[in-house]
Amino acid sequence: MLARRILMLLATSSVGFLALMTVFIFREGAPFIARIGLFGFLSTDWHPTAGIYGIALMIVGSAVVTLGALLLGVPLGLACAIVLAEMARPRLRALLKPAIEVLAGIPSVVYGFMGIVALLPWIRLHLGGAGASALAGAVILGIMILPTIIGISVDVLCAVPRAYREGALALGATEWQTIVRVVLPAARSGLVAAVILGMGRAVGETMAVIMVAGNSVQMPRSPLDSVRTLTANIALEMGYAAGEHRAALFATGVVLFLIIMALNTTANLARGRKKARSHRRAVSAMLERFAAFRAARKAAPRGPDGASSGARPRKVHPRTVQAAARVLLWSMMAATLLVLLVIVGFVLERGIPHLSWTFLLTAPSDSGRSGGIFPMFVGTLAVTSLAVLLATPLGLGTAIFLTEYTREGRLTRLLRFGAECLAGVPSILFGLFGFVFFVVTLGLGWSILAAGLTLAFMILPTVIRTSEEAIKAVPRVHREVSLSLGASKWQTIVRVVLPSAIPGIVTGVILGVGRSISETAAVIFTAGSSLPRAVPTSLFDGTRTLSVHFYQLAREAISADNAYATAALLVLSILAINVAAYALMDRFMRRYR
Repeated sequence: MLARRILMLLATSSVGFLALMTVFIFREGAPFIARIGLFGFLSTDWHPTAGIYGIALMIVGSAVVTLGALLLGVPLGLACAIVLAEMARPRLRALLKPAIEVLAGIPSVVYGFMGIVALLPWIRLHLGGAGASALAGAVILGIMILPTIIGISVDVLCAVPRAYREGALALGATEWQTIVRVVLPAARSGLVAAVILGMGRAVGETMAVIMVAGNSVQMPRSPLDSVRTLTANIALEMGYAAGEHRAALFATGVVLFLIIMALNTTANLARGRKKARSHRRAVSAMLERFAAFRAARKAAPRGPDGASSGARPRKVHPRTVQAAARVLLWSMMAATLLVLLVIVGFVLERGIPHLSWTFLLTAPSDSGRSGGIFPMFVGTLAVTSLAVLLATPLGLGTAIFLTEYTREGRLTRLLRFGAECLAGVPSILFGLFGFVFFVVTLGLGWSILAAGLTLAFMILPTVIRTSEEAIKAVPRVHREVSLSLGASKWQTIVRVVLPSAIPGIVTGVILGVGRSISETAAVIFTAGSSLPRAVPTSLFDGTRTLSVHFYQLAREAISADNAYATAALLVLSILAINVAAYALMDRFMRRYR
């Protein structure tokens, strides 16, 4: 009974933290909106020095960049998902899907850096303008949301029962007709959720947009014009804002928070509509219509040449359509993989030659133009270790409570909803909350402790989700045998369930480590960004992490060689962490197949 109460307390942490974040952000921003009025806050003028705060142009900038990202990312993402789920062989799918998802862990500042060194010069040379523009932001964000859309869409398509496909094929449908008329309609709600979550990722992205979008507060007249998004506005001005200006930025955070919560809620509702019974009815109706169409076509009278008398001109043969569709989809898949691999390969090719023991083990000098990254490496290790040490017991306790001590009901749905919403909150909002609560209210200042606490709640949903799936995968018979031998429920969990689920739990922890290492926006607000001269010696010391250091080097063009080397180290670290996580997960799944 005591264990259940403790686990329930841990399980409410995600919902409690989401509520706490909501309260603090609204407490800082809502009074400002009430003072100047909603219509005043949604005006088109933003002049903090004159006391004018209107965010309409930033909302337009966010909308333009997000729409452009969706126009690029959704067709490519869905094409890749269809290829992986419906056309690729199982071995190829098992290789490519994890490879694409691993690329989702690449820090956003690396994508922004690639935009600076490759995309912006190309736009200036071939399209004109300054380069930094809404178009550049849309392209970078479109690439960044691809792994999110692909990963979720593949899972949704694979979840469609095989009997649906077999029924359509038995009626004479081609593979492409089956995909278009049966599989995609059956998976519609899940695919919509994938697109909405990708949209949420695009709306909430901060650092990459700052690096490539130009950040001018203006109404864009063309894709080549500079824009500023809501997230960029907060990140760029919070460092020196005070008084009403600071309150206006928190009010901007309130608007962003409401947008993200609306998107997350819509995605959850879309996924919740996916019921097997309704799917069966819908697919059965589709199959009946398809069978009736084929029967009518066969029964139509035919002329001497075998063509239907009075019929419309013969359409392209379904097999030809299928062949063309396969070529198009595989080409889109190849283009997507090529872009993602070029980004990683370019960074590694430019950065690895500059990696050395001197670079890794010395302190920076001359504002980072020379020297190494050792203090930043230690700071990153300290912040990440603290975040993982705090998030692991909370996440594991929540997973145990949801799987072993509750039945599916309102409480479990509420807890999962809280964890999913927490997973969708942009890092800039975590940074705002960490700044006002940990740095200011609790008086921790810019420190490793404040950053570690903030990142702990950022990675908590990842630990919860992976741990819950790992515990669920342990066969029920293991629990039954343990209980029949006289063990208590808690003894069964500790001595039977958890040892069997350890690989999956460790996977969640490793993925959390990768998320912590790659985070930038939240760390700037909570750990600081000053260049350290020495290794931090206390949890109350400020620090600059590797991702923040790389952002400063790249955006301010301090040292190209050191920027490439830092980027290569970040990419190698993230790749190694994610490969280890997927290897453990694969071993775990093989164990219980």
